[in-house]
Amino acid sequence: VAITIILVLSFILFILPTLTDSIFIKIFVFISVLALLYQYIIDPSDNSTKIDRSLNGIGNTPKTNNVNKELKENYDSLLELVFNMIISMNPDYKCATYMLSPNVDTLVLQKSTSNDFPEQIVKDNPLIIKIIDIDNPSLIQQNEEKNAWIDLFGDKSWRGSECMMGIRLKYNNHVGGCLLLMVDHFKTVNNRDKNILSYLGKYLSMGISRLQRIEKLLGDKDFRIRISKLFNQLNITSKEDELLDEVKALCRSLLRYDKLTITFPKPNSSTAKVKMIDGFSEDSKLGDIIEIDNTLHGLPYKLGKIINSSNWTEKYSVTGRFIQGDIQQYNFNSILSIPIRYDNNILGAISIERLEESIFSNKDIQFLELLADTMGSILTWKNEYSKMYKSAIHDGLTDLLNHKAYKERLAEELSRAKRFKQSLVLLILDLDKFKRINDTYGHLYGDYVLSEISKILKDSVRNIDICARYGGEEFAIVLVNTDVENAQPVAERIIEKVSEFHFNKDGIEERMTISAGMSEYPMHSIEMKELIAHADLAMYEVKKNGGNSIIAHGDY
Repeated sequence: VAITIILVLSFILFILPTLTDSIFIKIFVFISVLALLYQYIIDPSDNSTKIDRSLNGIGNTPKTNNVNKELKENYDSLLELVFNMIISMNPDYKCATYMLSPNVDTLVLQKSTSNDFPEQIVKDNPLIIKIIDIDNPSLIQQNEEKNAWIDLFGDKSWRGSECMMGIRLKYNNHVGGCLLLMVDHFKTVNNRDKNILSYLGKYLSMGISRLQRIEKLLGDKDFRIRISKLFNQLNITSKEDELLDEVKALCRSLLRYDKLTITFPKPNSSTAKVKMIDGFSEDSKLGDIIEIDNTLHGLPYKLGKIINSSNWTEKYSVTGRFIQGDIQQYNFNSILSIPIRYDNNILGAISIERLEESIFSNKDIQFLELLADTMGSILTWKNEYSKMYKSAIHDGLTDLLNHKAYKERLAEELSRAKRFKQSLVLLILDLDKFKRINDTYGHLYGDYVLSEISKILKDSVRNIDICARYGGEEFAIVLVNTDVENAQPVAERIIEKVSEFHFNKDGIEERMTISAGMSEYPMHSIEMKELIAHADLAMYEVKKNGGNSIIAHGDY
């Protein structure tokens, strides 16, 4: 449009001079041409001198001068979320993300939590090569790669104990950059952190690819903003119902249909469950089970592709819509159904139907396809996050809550007990003479003992109670909504089970005992630290008297 107007004005100015004898008209037309040229070449909504590197620094992708504000905000939110996860995992970590610059020789800093990370790093640094050449996280110690470390981070007063972990980030199956973590001492790195970093790398890669796809696929500004808002409002910690409600609201506002259906497949089954409906509801209801084989709504699962027809009964040879034999019940003629997928995995299907015979437009397909893609990303992230979260809060050996997660849960239960004016009991337990096991049979046998003890503890308490590995051979249990009097038999039963358990591994047979101390909220204290200290002191009192028993605070 701008070019057309420029040509018309130029024609008036230079080809038809008789119509523009007035100098004022000539000046006005000339200025108008310049203004339109400026608007066409340099978009005023884009401050090109301040373009954020967020969405432009990905290798081999075209630079976009008018990066959508919402997408940029979503990208920044994505990085912020990942960084917060890393810091909650280990507050000692410093983190940074880098993306390949367009010339593909350097990586440009996107975001960091420390000044230790330079603005740019060269791609051929041996440490970076080590990180971006493999899918799995790389662990690098400063004293093992001194020269390459100095080339990367500068010649500072490095102590040699510093450590870095890195994972490559992918974009459209190509290396796009890396996520780096640095810590001052390698001993603070937990083996579990590698798995979590792997999850975060996948999560960040998916997020970047999805945001770029939104910008690339949709020229319609309203579509782009609505989809980006969906991404901004919903993340891996959101509940499934929240995601489905937002998707329904989007479909209502941007699509025309008589029925919307979202289904998720049931594991190890040829059926799927209806998770969301909108519009007509007489034929299927929330929670209904549909058949995948030989049905219309099973086609996205069976064929793995878009189903689009204005007269599906003629196009597809199926015997049902939701279940076999229900074709004649209701006369829905048109359908657009798209599989919700990530990689080669079909996670569900989203379908819109009309009673009339009318083909869905390319714009409808484009929007629903991107919506399904977004849903696939979020559902995958949620699954990865649940794995990551479980790994972050559980002890790797015993699968009990770790020390940090235990204290967080204890604080939550104390707050709940205060709110509802309830009691709770804290148990601290410690294996008697456990050092003898490690010294005599080695740590593998010791790990076996700890693993078996954790099973005894979990089997001895209710699902609502908290069971954790407090550290080493020490365990902690929180008995919710109970007092010392009622907790006493539970503790005695645990001590008895441990003393009677026959440990037997690799031909080595052993017996163990355990000592326990108790404290009660609010009788003994209302402060978490004091409750832990009281239970701990009671437990050591038991050990002084030979162990293999339980005592409450104040009973000694």
